[in-house]
Amino acid sequence: MTRTWFNGALTGGRLALDRADRGLLLGDGLFETILTVNRTPLWGNMHFARLESSAKELGIGFDRNLLDDAVSELLADVPPGHHVLRVTLTRGRAARGLGANGGPPTLLLTLDPFDPGLMFRPVTLSTSSIRRNPHAVSSRLKTLSYIDNIAAAREAASHGSEDALLLNTTGGLACTTIANLFLLKGRTLITPARDQGILTGVMRQALIHSATHLGYAAEERAVSPGELRAADAVFLTNSLRFIRPVTALDQDPVAQADLAPLAEALCAAARLQCGYDPRLIWPEAEDKPAVQEEGR
Repeated sequence: MTRTWFNGALTGGRLALDRADRGLLLGDGLFETILTVNRTPLWGNMHFARLESSAKELGIGFDRNLLDDAVSELLADVPPGHHVLRVTLTRGRAARGLGANGGPPTLLLTLDPFDPGLMFRPVTLSTSSIRRNPHAVSSRLKTLSYIDNIAAAREAASHGSEDALLLNTTGGLACTTIANLFLLKGRTLITPARDQGILTGVMRQALIHSATHLGYAAEERAVSPGELRAADAVFLTNSLRFIRPVTALDQDPVAQADLAPLAEALCAAARLQCGYDPRLIWPEAEDKPAVQEEGR
């Protein structure tokens, strides 16, 4: 089922968007993309807390009670299968000038079907020529300004890869266009730290939490590209896809250690939230086109 909630009410597919909305004109806004199973946004509180914190930092109005009510209204009476919930918040209408304050913020929620078969699929990467700036607000907040990611994704596709590996401006590993990056070495998970030009993904945090309970150590630090070749496995985390093992980088094979314990731990955590294993197709689900959106 596809649904839309816009500025206070459920609506159809067309929106009466203000021609001066800064989200449309300047990318002045934020978003979250969340896998919803059995009418439950997985790790929803973490996503909404990140949205609230980012909105406060950018000076964009945010009403958590309004958001909670909107989510409840959007999810009411929908089929209990897999959906993608996207929350978009913009500064709203404002006078001309980059530093202008907006009027009431614009809040848009959309719900679309999701194919659980997309989860845990292997992925190939190519190293992008585009670099992440660790000092840029757009690197660490989930803003609507995604043009670098789009350009990197198109570059990767032109090389026959499914996603792009993004380095930062000092040459260290950062992330991909839609996911956080992990290296597995023995029982240690290594991932670029927050100061390396990454968005601190919700699934990244969930995995680190779950892995420590399985006896894995976690290192958040600067990581050099050369460490990829020495890893037992390389994988990505994403709020919609959970874990994706990397099978090739720049057309060279990547080592493939067993990631099943980590996948099981994440699915167990999701099951506690929604009462259902997110890897399984819901029995009553109809065949729907897959929704492919960014989510971390």
